[in-house]
Amino acid sequence: MLNHRIQLLRPAAARDGAGQRAKGWAVYKSTWANVRFQTGAEVLRADADVSIVKCSIRIRARRDVDASMGARYQGVDYNIQAVLPDSADRDFVFLVCESVK
Repeated sequence: MLNHRIQLLRPAAARDGAGQRAKGWAVYKSTWANVRFQTGAEVLRADADVSIVKCSIRIRARRDVDASMGARYQGVDYNIQAVLPDSADRDFVFLVCESVK
């Protein structure tokens, strides 16, 4: 059941507070999805505590989504790690996603 609204994001050039180029996202499309959270962990990276959340997002099959894109769900941006076809039928794809904060 696709009961959550997500936004698909494309990489876009952005400027930070100092005027330097920074990686940003632009909303590409909105779609219905099923979001399942797999794991969450707090780890130490570069001497700082970070939170890593992994989830699987199931959407209707699309040819215009790839691993260079992102997804936004409930205000949180997720990097798409992989786009996997649903083995049961070809009507859906799974977006393997990760958010690092």
